[in-house]
Amino acid sequence: MQLTKQFASFVDLFRLHRDRPELLRAQVKGLTRQIPMMYLLLVTNSIALSYTHYGQAPFFLTVVFPAFLSIVCLMRSVSWIRAKAVLDDPDAIIGVLQRIRIMSVVVSIMFTLWGLALYYYGDDLHRGHVAYFASITAVGCIFCLFQFPAAAMSVVIVVLGTYVGFFAFNGSAIYVAISLNMATVLAVIIYFIRNYYSSFSALLQSRIVLEEQHRQTLELSQQNEKLAHCDALTGLANRRDYFNFLNAKIADAEKCMALKDHKAGDGKFAVFLIDLDGFKPVNDVHGHLVGDEILISAGKRICEALGAGGYVARLGGDEFGVILDDYENEATLEKLSSQICVSLHRPFDCAGGSVQLSATVGIATFPAAARSAIGLFERADFALYHAKRNDRGTAVLFAARHETIIRQESRIEQGLRQADLETELSLVFQPVYNLATGDIYSVEALARWNNPELGFVPPDVFFPMAEKTGRVNDLTRTLFNRLLAEVATWPEHIGFSFNLSAHDLAISDMMNWLIARIEQSGIAPKRITFEVTETAILRDFDAARHHIDRLRQCGARVALDDFGIGFSSLRYIHELDIDCLKIDRSFITPIVTNPRSQSIVKTVFDMCENFGIDCVVEGVETAEQCDVLRHFGARYAQGYLFARPAAKFSFDPLVSVLAASVRAGG
Repeated sequence: MQLTKQFASFVDLFRLHRDRPELLRAQVKGLTRQIPMMYLLLVTNSIALSYTHYGQAPFFLTVVFPAFLSIVCLMRSVSWIRAKAVLDDPDAIIGVLQRIRIMSVVVSIMFTLWGLALYYYGDDLHRGHVAYFASITAVGCIFCLFQFPAAAMSVVIVVLGTYVGFFAFNGSAIYVAISLNMATVLAVIIYFIRNYYSSFSALLQSRIVLEEQHRQTLELSQQNEKLAHCDALTGLANRRDYFNFLNAKIADAEKCMALKDHKAGDGKFAVFLIDLDGFKPVNDVHGHLVGDEILISAGKRICEALGAGGYVARLGGDEFGVILDDYENEATLEKLSSQICVSLHRPFDCAGGSVQLSATVGIATFPAAARSAIGLFERADFALYHAKRNDRGTAVLFAARHETIIRQESRIEQGLRQADLETELSLVFQPVYNLATGDIYSVEALARWNNPELGFVPPDVFFPMAEKTGRVNDLTRTLFNRLLAEVATWPEHIGFSFNLSAHDLAISDMMNWLIARIEQSGIAPKRITFEVTETAILRDFDAARHHIDRLRQCGARVALDDFGIGFSSLRYIHELDIDCLKIDRSFITPIVTNPRSQSIVKTVFDMCENFGIDCVVEGVETAEQCDVLRHFGARYAQGYLFARPAAKFSFDPLVSVLAASVRAGG
């Protein structure tokens, strides 16, 4: 078995491994450098042998035939120098190796026969030179052909094999010894050819494996680099790439402006921030898979609206960023942002059905709005916030008046960070009345902040700032403690309500603190109503539902404030255990003359009746409104008609105002 394996490995030396083109290519690449040297060796040694035999052997053997062999060698050298051009052609490489395998036999036979022919001329020194020529030239050629065993073995067998046999039967003891030496060298050379070829092949294979691993590593690195700058869901650029691109864009624009001497309009571009209105409720109701479909489609629609002239990125959640080059004027920005809003307002066809959203856009321009990436982003974000607060589904371009608002908000933010909440915060109260009896149904506590430097700051301004600065929980604790102290002096049958922010409703520690304070106060939990808005619930619906359940389990009541202005209010009535619903004032203002408002309010009354929850109407300001509401079945109301927010109020029933309302209706 071992002998069979050895023979198989010996035969393998003569094969062309067509299944390993990289090995064949490496062999030819090595031979192109070494074979010209081999032919130089042959020519040089042949000239030397011809010179020593000149005059001793016929002219044909010392001049004509060696000249012919030298020309053949020179031609083959030139051919091999040109062989570098075939390294990229597998078929050509195989052709080259097949030719060298044949030529190695042919050239070996020619030089061997020529040497043997010269052996019979001259004295012992001349014959010794022939033996020396055969051995040293053969060994030199074999070393030049080591990378291609088929050719090297051909030289070994033809040249050394012939001379071993020739000298063995020469009859001279010296040449018999030379024959034995040559046979030993032949065996050693064959051994080394096989080992070298095995090592060369294994080394080449290892290099190929390493190169492949390196290539895979580079590809993986490139993929990671791409992933690091690409949003995995939409395929758009991500937030990191967005800011890298924005910084590079600013640098280019600055150079452009410097080179063009600050000419008007040079290097300008616009930054868009796009937010999908109502995406979170849709995501919660229909599931994340539908939400992902919408985000992918939204990204495509934005790209289509921009065409080839804009850069689009998904910044996170349902927010997208756009950078637009070289716009003509503000009208161009308004037109493009309008196209984006219209495109995103079209229904999205998803697995969960047709879903319709809107989009709000904030825009800031370079260099008018800011000259830094952070500055541009913040101003576009403020424009987006301003649009969301005043007119969702539209676009707002950052302007000088917004800069004034930002500075004012910055002052408020700094004021909140440094505020002494215990001394600067206070409460005012606005009762909610039973329209049938005039009795107080409950009293809503409203926060007030009076800062020594800023003066009076409205709650709808400072509460968002408190959430931004992380002080909203401090405000809640201070105000709730103050409320509990105030309520301790009230009649025990009077209930009261307290507003919770989105941040309050999302934090478990805040819920633990509120429940602990209720228990410590000794006030009956059923007197307390916590008011939460749809916006607060939207931040984290699951956490909001859990914390609302905890508040109700401790005995407190929960009211849904500003009902009707959100995206999916009916869902909250269905899934949340609430005790009261407060209709937003926007439905009450036109109720006297607007049949649609009347229908909506009447429907809400009926719905609350069916669910068994209380319903409070906010923003009642005229007797006519009160009369229409009572006609449609309103039971509880709050507004300037009855009482404005104040630090002190009367616990007496409200009879005169209700009587006036009846007279006005009559």
